[in-house]
Amino acid sequence: MHSKIVITSDFEALKEELLRLYDPNFLRFFITEDFLLENAKEVIAEAYIAENSEKLLVVMAKNFRIEAQNSLLKIIEEPPRNIKFIIACESKNMLLQTIRSRLITENRLIKKERIKSGLNFTRLELKEIYRFIDEQIELERADKLGKNELKELISSIALEASEAGVKFSQDELSYFYKAVKLAELNTKSHALLTPILLMIYEKGRR
Repeated sequence: MHSKIVITSDFEALKEELLRLYDPNFLRFFITEDFLLENAKEVIAEAYIAENSEKLLVVMAKNFRIEAQNSLLKIIEEPPRNIKFIIACESKNMLLQTIRSRLITENRLIKKERIKSGLNFTRLELKEIYRFIDEQIELERADKLGKNELKELISSIALEASEAGVKFSQDELSYFYKAVKLAELNTKSHALLTPILLMIYEKGRR
């Protein structure tokens, strides 16, 4: 196996696959939201613990700090004997070009069609908003609208409204970003979508 970058949004599935393919004794996982300099030092320390057979160090993170990546660069260029790396992230653009150029990339992201709201943002009506919210509540109750789908839906609403000519201030755009973060924390759909759609409705009435 070669050291590589794996582009994926499903870290858990990748971990399970590796545990099936390799002896768990020779796997080391470093999983974090933000990969910091202290995390890089842990990886480097583990890499220098000698093994008689191959050892795979798996780094998974949503964000990679530049100083942490720079710290890893030398050991990726000249790894100790029997050491291989997998760096898993959601986009290769999160990684420095110097790291990307030294590792092969495996893209596991499945391109899927963007969720569409079906709302008419050129002339949004209150009854349409209430109907839409009720539909999302029903989907949520049926476990067909999870936090990932809700995050996508919020992003689609922002994009569709903009494409329909709705102009958002910086504060309003920040509100969309906060709503996505709240969706990640399992906030209910109606609590996030209602204020967003009412904001768009009010903007259309001005």
